[in-house]
Amino acid sequence: MEKICKPYSFKSRAFLFILIFLIFSTNSKAFEHFLHSPNNYGVTGLMSIPTARVMKKHTFRIGVSNDTPYNHYYFTISPMKGLELNALVTQINGLKAFDISGYGSYKDKSIDIKYQLFKEGKYTPAVAIGLIDPYGQVKRYSSQYIALSKKIYPFDFTVGLGNGRLGKEPLPVGGSKFNLQMFEHPRTWLRQSNSFWGFQFSPSKKWALMLEYDPIEYTHDTSDPAQSFYFERKPPKSHYNIGLRLNLTSLVEVDLTYQRGDTYGFNISMPFVIGRPMIPIVDHIVTYEDEKKYYNNFEKRLAAALYKSGFRNIKIRMVNDNLWLEAENDTYFYTPKAIKVIGEILSTIKNKPIKKVHIILAQNQIPILEFDTTKRNIDDYINGKLKTWQFLYLSKLRTDIYKGINTPMLYPHRFTFELKPSLETFLNDPSGFFRYRIGFTAGVKYRPWKGGTFFTEASYYPINNIGTINQPLSIPVRSDLPFYLEHKFALDNLLYNQIFKFPENVYTRLTAGILEIEYSGLDTEIAKPFFHGKLLLGVSGSLVKKRSINNPFEFSHQPYDKNYYHTEFLRMRYYIPFVRNAFVDVKYGRFLAGDKGFMIRVSKVIKGVTLSAWYSFTNTNIFTDPYNIGYHNFGIAASIPFRLFKGRDMRTVYNYSL
Repeated sequence: MEKICKPYSFKSRAFLFILIFLIFSTNSKAFEHFLHSPNNYGVTGLMSIPTARVMKKHTFRIGVSNDTPYNHYYFTISPMKGLELNALVTQINGLKAFDISGYGSYKDKSIDIKYQLFKEGKYTPAVAIGLIDPYGQVKRYSSQYIALSKKIYPFDFTVGLGNGRLGKEPLPVGGSKFNLQMFEHPRTWLRQSNSFWGFQFSPSKKWALMLEYDPIEYTHDTSDPAQSFYFERKPPKSHYNIGLRLNLTSLVEVDLTYQRGDTYGFNISMPFVIGRPMIPIVDHIVTYEDEKKYYNNFEKRLAAALYKSGFRNIKIRMVNDNLWLEAENDTYFYTPKAIKVIGEILSTIKNKPIKKVHIILAQNQIPILEFDTTKRNIDDYINGKLKTWQFLYLSKLRTDIYKGINTPMLYPHRFTFELKPSLETFLNDPSGFFRYRIGFTAGVKYRPWKGGTFFTEASYYPINNIGTINQPLSIPVRSDLPFYLEHKFALDNLLYNQIFKFPENVYTRLTAGILEIEYSGLDTEIAKPFFHGKLLLGVSGSLVKKRSINNPFEFSHQPYDKNYYHTEFLRMRYYIPFVRNAFVDVKYGRFLAGDKGFMIRVSKVIKGVTLSAWYSFTNTNIFTDPYNIGYHNFGIAASIPFRLFKGRDMRTVYNYSL
């Protein structure tokens, strides 16, 4: 009997029509939008698996995700092309961490690293390697993986291999050594790895669909506290996860997921561009002609325009047809911008025979640099006849000056007052994982003479829950810090600072008084730049005494404190030639506790925001407690200009370290 093929049903034809419409209506811009989205843990990926995609250069995101029993809180950043760094806190809901109140559920901190080895080509996939939780005293979710991703519009396919958390068995949990099995024992890594795969379908800029195979063995991963607490009694029903990715606004993305065959989850992330002002910055520049009705004298008129445009301690002198101008930049975050503003003011001078212009920028009356050019070049640059590189080529910049202009100062600026908000955090104490204090800091500077500054700063934190149940360690140079931070009021500084600049670009600094929240004493440094500022070498040292916890004007009398602490360092700063605006600081010598060794700090400046990470190697055998023996001091920091939030230029920055 002949088999009669039934025609497609209406539902089938409608589904096929919609699918074809979605595929052929997809455009590359819509498709590209979701390629840089985060997975559950913050790194670029789908849900549980990473992809070979990375964030766009000089962007960062913050986010929170949930897939029972986990909550994930992450901060991810791309400081340079192809590199992605992720700071993650994983919370296991319902699993008590300590037998004390306050800390709540179990939490784990980790750092993840991903680097894209190869960009995607016309016929070749993108390739990336990643390290999950590679370092720390406890590495519960450690893994190393390789991922490959290829776009076939409107799909983005990913396959990969990973060990540890993503593999067949967990990696060792304890010890402070890096987990780098992928590089040290590649055959073992390959044997212990699982494969993973997934794809993303992005027909619209507003939404995308995800499907992945999750290789994690939740019921066998004994390094994960959730294994015995949760998955032994509720094993996952599936290795397949599906999700819907929604772009709600340019600043908010939401993933709605169904994972492990029995768990609903979500992921909320907010992407940002590093250094982009939240409020457009507007400059208030007063020209030379604007002051014509107030002053007839050339020097006073020009000085008034400079003062009202943000400069202080101004000196002006005409020598024949040469204009010498010295000023302190009190407003503009970038030095080149300060020079450009001065140029804009000078370009409005029309009836003065000026041929050459010498601009000296100083700090506290110490000349920092001299910029030499001509009045004609300034006019052509401001009027658009010269490009920036042409203007700089025709000009000359010097930093080896140490004497300023010998002429009376106009608009002297001796006192400076600064008020700024302050946020300090203290993480992972047994009494509570997230401790913080929020308030403001007020500082006053008085500059009585060249290079000299009296400085005092006090802080008030009306919101403060910092505290600890830990006791200071064997040599408590910093382990008693929480006892200082728990006070609402703090006298942070009360000191005198003197800087000298000698011939050959030699700088010296001497500081005496209350240096910081824990120590008072003396601190000194001498340094000199080499190779046009690419290398800076110096020596430094300090002799300090621990301050009292309860009285800001007394010294500590705790039995565990030494009479004095001292440091001696050889220091170096080197600007990395192949990475723009990046430098490495290295110091070798004796640290406060008496341990000797190195500290390396790597920094990258991105549109005024300075990102740093440091790591130390010292002889910790001088300690008697188990926590410091074998310990390496490491951390991350950011210096953020307030100009990004104020709508006007300013030099104030906010420093945060973790």
